[in-house]
Amino acid sequence: MTDLTPFVALNDVLTRLVEGTREALRPDLMGVYLSGSFALGDADAGSDVDFLVVTRAFLTEPQQAAVQALQRTLYDEFAHWGKHLEGSYFPADLLRRPDPARTPIPYFNHGGRDLEFSDHDNTLVVRWVTREHGLALAGPPPRELIDPVDPNDLRAEVRTLLHRWGRALLGESEESSRGWAWTPDGLNNDWLQPLVVLLMTRMLQTLNTGQVHSKKAAVAWAERHAPEWAPLLGRAWAKHADQFTRYQRPADPNDLALTRDFIRFALGHPLAATAS
Repeated sequence: MTDLTPFVALNDVLTRLVEGTREALRPDLMGVYLSGSFALGDADAGSDVDFLVVTRAFLTEPQQAAVQALQRTLYDEFAHWGKHLEGSYFPADLLRRPDPARTPIPYFNHGGRDLEFSDHDNTLVVRWVTREHGLALAGPPPRELIDPVDPNDLRAEVRTLLHRWGRALLGESEESSRGWAWTPDGLNNDWLQPLVVLLMTRMLQTLNTGQVHSKKAAVAWAERHAPEWAPLLGRAWAKHADQFTRYQRPADPNDLALTRDFIRFALGHPLAATAS
């Protein structure tokens, strides 16, 4: 695991995560996987560290306390990467196939120290990325734990999210589950504004291919398929590596206006059309 990522300090965090998880869960641990940007490629210093721990059953209360203690230790001891962990503890039976109920599972939000229950990772997107590209830190290859995801089901999930989040950001609906950020006022933020551009570009590419791609790959795809948006996409990607320093800054006014136009473009794109 020492050279799993290009970042020595992150590799140390991941080693401690696996060791601590083994100690906390013992025979109930089935696997630990790196997902998200580090699994898809093109991760940088501005990437979240998305992980998935697969367990034999839902965590017991003592196990919840143990993994929370582990998360707090990593957060406190590792100056950068320990504060950018984000992941879920997924019962194996629930992970294997789609869960239309979106059952909440134990989850640590990005930058969080406290365990919560959330459906954040109980999605087809997370299943697809982990199955097809997940990096095993412990346990069997993820394909042994997750059934194939139907590309059309993946498209349907992404299409729903694109419309839900896009309309909320334009003020045409509410998206309370995503908090303050997913509002017209929340978009005026130099962290969220470029992130939304990259996120919606990835969504359009998934609708096109039936697969999930990295942010950088999505930008390259959009430069070929929607070149009129290339300057905005380029500026958004350029801000990604230091995105964690941008929470408290307002968005660039010109890019904020362009981002609203880009959201309208994405919502009106033929790929985003709902099935008749």
